[in-house]
Amino acid sequence: MAKIWPAYDGKNPTSGECWAELSLSDAVELFELTPDQFVSDLTVTPRFGGIKRDLTWAGFKQVLVEVERGEATKSKWKPGFYASRIKPKEGFRRLIQHAVATELGARNVVRVECEPTVDSLGQDALTVTVVLTPGAPGRIADEAVVNASVKLRDRLLEMSDYSTPIIEYATEAELAQDAGP
Repeated sequence: MAKIWPAYDGKNPTSGECWAELSLSDAVELFELTPDQFVSDLTVTPRFGGIKRDLTWAGFKQVLVEVERGEATKSKWKPGFYASRIKPKEGFRRLIQHAVATELGARNVVRVECEPTVDSLGQDALTVTVVLTPGAPGRIADEAVVNASVKLRDRLLEMSDYSTPIIEYATEAELAQDAGP
C-alpha cells in the first residue's frame, strides 16, 4: 500500500497519521505520480522550504506518497517518498471523490466538490457535492448511496478531519438550474 501524507514546509513536515493508504496504482492515478518525482528513500523524511523553521502555521504545502518496499518491488517503483504535483487542497478533494466514486461507480460521478461550513449546531462541517453523470440517479442503488456515505465518513476520519459531512447530489443540469436567475 502507498501512504498519502500532507506535508508542511519547514522542519516539521508531517504531524499525526497519513491521510490515506491506497494501492500504488490508485495513488499513481490520483496524484499523477511519475518516477521522476522521487525525493528521498524511506530512511529520510523529506523536507521543503525553510527547513530550520517551523512553518506549520502556513498549512500543508505538499502531498507526499510513501511507497513501501513490498509495493515497490511488485510494481517496479523505487521505495521511498514521491512529491506529487497535486496541491494539498486538490489532493484532499481527490481522496474524498475516490471514496465516494468507489461506492457509486466511477462512471456515475463527474466530480466531487468540498466546501467547509458549519452544521445547525455551529460545529465544523463539510459540504460535499457529488456531481452525477446524466442518468446516474436511476442507476445507483440505494445501498450504494448509504455505502458511499459511510465510506466518506470513514475517509474523513482516516484523514483526521472530524467535520460532519453534509452530502448533496446533483447533475450538471441541476447545478446550472440552481445557478440561474
